Amino acid sequence: MEDFLALLDLMDYGDTSGLGAADAREMCLLSLQDLEPEAAAELLLRYKAGKRLTSGQIQNIAHEMPEEKMWEEYADMKLHELMFTVGSLLFQAFPRVFPEPDAVAVDLQVGAGNEAARALLQHPLSEACVVRLLAGGMDEHAVLQRLFSEQLAGARFPEADTIVWTVQQQEIDGSTAQLSVISSGSWLDALRDTRSYECTAFPDED
Repeated sequence: MEDFLALLDLMDYGDTSGLGAADAREMCLLSLQDLEPEAAAELLLRYKAGKRLTSGQIQNIAHEMPEEKMWEEYADMKLHELMFTVGSLLFQAFPRVFPEPDAVAVDLQVGAGNEAARALLQHPLSEACVVRLLAGGMDEHAVLQRLFSEQLAGARFPEADTIVWTVQQQEIDGSTAQLSVISSGSWLDALRDTRSYECTAFPDED
């Protein structure tokens, strides 16, 4: 709700003190629709990434967003999740102009095969370990396997936290945990037909 209220202020909506969460969202979408689509994209990008992108970059991205899934295509992977957030709101305001958001949610039930793995599951798994778990169910043609084969097998995977956007972990018992992961389909679509598999996954070295 805070984001919607802040955006309404940027669009000179007026008094927002009496708006609840649903009304703030609705008024924000209506106010965005009063702008040209690319102007709305620029406003959202300035609000969400004004300190990370230059004015020229924002203008270029806003121009490309009607045609491209920037949460998959933008060169800086650190901004993919942010691009998805912006793209989702733009699609809600302009469904005939911007591409439909298509993040993928994957649920994994992870069972430990040895004592070391059981100890690992007692704590939240790192993004690097989660990405290695996901990649273990993909063949060598998957985008994740092709682009990051060295990091998957190596000691450090610094890009992992840009690949998985959200991870929720729930312990089922001492040797099993349930993971719910959300990320771009470009990374996770390779698991669409996978039902079960065995793999070796590990966190980065300290």
